[in-house]
Amino acid sequence: MSPTLKWVLGALVGLPLMCCGCGGMWVRSQFPHEEALARVVNHRQVVQSLGSPVSGAFFFSGRTQSRGDDALAEMEIPLSGSKQDGVLHVKAVQTSKVWGFSRLRVVAKDGKVINVLNEF
Repeated sequence: MSPTLKWVLGALVGLPLMCCGCGGMWVRSQFPHEEALARVVNHRQVVQSLGSPVSGAFFFSGRTQSRGDDALAEMEIPLSGSKQDGVLHVKAVQTSKVWGFSRLRVVAKDGKVINVLNEF
């Protein structure tokens, strides 16, 4: 395969991946993903259940609705720890560009449920 053809094929594959990656980062930044993880990864009960260190996945599933500066987000973020994995269930409302949580619940693989909001 010629170097020019390799470059063209690389550009055809790499450019969309790069654009999607940047777009994914931009879209993700509009969700309360990072703030929710910050509250959970060092939470005493979560660390005891999942094992240290606890980390959240980059990708998550969920849905959002927005109207002007207000938004609603429901997300499920996979978590991993040294003992077991889990899922962080998030429900948040954004008002005037500030996110407030009505659900921050971790469900460990063994079935244990930890309601993180009880301590805030």
